[in-house]
Order: sequence, then structure tokens, then C-alpha cells
Amino acid sequence: MPIQLTSQAYCKMLLHTAKYPHCAVNGLLVAEKTKEKKKDSHSGPVLCVDCVPLFHGTLALAPMLEVALTLIDTWCKENNYIIVGYYQANEQTKDSRPNQVAQKVAARISENFSEAAIVMVDSSRLTMSCFEPIVFIYDHHENKWKIREVTMDAFEDWSEAQKITSALLVGRSYENLIDFDNHLDDLRNDWTNPTINKSVLDLC
Repeated sequence: MPIQLTSQAYCKMLLHTAKYPHCAVNGLLVAEKTKEKKKDSHSGPVLCVDCVPLFHGTLALAPMLEVALTLIDTWCKENNYIIVGYYQANEQTKDSRPNQVAQKVAARISENFSEAAIVMVDSSRLTMSCFEPIVFIYDHHENKWKIREVTMDAFEDWSEAQKITSALLVGRSYENLIDFDNHLDDLRNDWTNPTINKSVLDLC
């Protein structure tokens, strides 16, 4: 089952990238938990309803990642979510391939969700207008991460995602985005980003 991005998930990934244009950034993608289906039943795409921005700059800090995963896992259980994917934008803007960090975290996610995906943000194509999708999606097949062509089907509603992301970038909403690094600097900073979530909802 391929993943599909809601406007909120796509928008927050790009706002995280825009807030730290000279850094690598990463985060997690979550979907609503559904009841187990029979293996022979055909199910639709996994809808990523939200994303949780993790870190900017140094992405490979294992102890901090463990703290983040534990807290996010608890939050997911409270809200009936499951972590289904990982996103990252690399520091070198011309390189949009998943590195070792991306693959390690995604492998960890796939222990609980076998069809976990990696979404790589191509920050070299980030513009205020967001006319075209700037993500690459990697699925795990035969022990390798293989790139999937990103079409409009990768979005719940591409025209809405484009419109909302562009409006929030122009309005500099990325300045208010909180990632886990910001939360660890000051615990009052809310990494669930309710203010941005409300802005997305208001624009839907």
C-alpha cells in the first residue's frame, strides 16, 4: 500500500525545510490506525494525516532520537495514530537520496509498520508558489529502498496542498514551526504545532 499525503503533512514538511534552508531536517509521518484487514483484501493507500518535525542540523543524535520516538509513540497511542514514514531534506540541496540516517530510522519504523516509506524533500526546488510536488517517495522492496514516481495520486488533494503550502510559505508561517530540537530547548514549545494545524484547517 503506497502512502498518500494530506495537505497538512505535505505543508509541514515544506515549512520545516523552509525554516532551516541551510540545514538538513527530518521528521515522522503518521496515519490513523485502522483495524487489521485480511491479507487477501485489497486496501487503498495509507493516508499520512500529519507529520512531526524532529530535528534540524545534526540528524544522527541517537539519544535525542530515542527520547523523541518514545514521546511521539505515546502521543500516537493517545490519538489512535501509527508512525508510517520518515521524511528528510538533505543539507546538500542537489542530493535528494536517502542517506544512512534515513534508512536506519525507516528500518526502525518498519518494525511496527511493514510498509513504511521514506519521503525525501528536494529543497533545491522549494519556491513560494510550490507549483509542482518537490518530494521523492521511496518504498522498501526486496531489501532495497526504491524510488516511486510521484504523481498527483501521492496526494489526497494536490491542488489544495499546493494552495495551502504556498499561502503559508508566503505568510512566513515556517517561523512559527516547532520541531523536536525547539521543544528540547524549551519544553513549552509544542512539537504538535497546533497553530499551524489550525492555519491549514482554516485554509481548507
